[in-house]
Amino acid sequence: MPSTVKIRVVEARNLPVMDRKSGSTDAYVEMRFGEWTDRTTVIKKSLNPIWEHTFKLEILDDNQLQDFPLELKIKDSNVYASDDTIGMVILDLNHLLQYSGRVQRSVNGWFPIFDSLRGICGYLVCSISCKFLAILRACSCLFRSLVM
Repeated sequence: MPSTVKIRVVEARNLPVMDRKSGSTDAYVEMRFGEWTDRTTVIKKSLNPIWEHTFKLEILDDNQLQDFPLELKIKDSNVYASDDTIGMVILDLNHLLQYSGRVQRSVNGWFPIFDSLRGICGYLVCSISCKFLAILRACSCLFRSLVM
């Protein structure tokens, strides 16, 4: 069933210092869902960056929600070297498929940013919602038949 997934990356807090000279981090979030990738803008010199960035992803088959997790990789931007990975948040989107009688389902909150060497190295707040288009069409058709 076709659906629209909306990913809202709001902010991070308590990120580690990645640039010792400035005592800060130039952070951005790189997202991956199956073959789709995108990223936020870089917030310079902040250990608590605020992005307020929203992405929309059109899913043709809801089986993709079962097959792929949403990977949010928090990275530090570098000018003269490759970007450093601060940590990751991996979200399983299977629970968005559970029927609750609502057209739109969502998950949001503060998620720990995990690094395999350092453990938890900050927190990321984001919101993921999924709107199922076939349910919307069925509801609008039902409404039209009740009104007429």
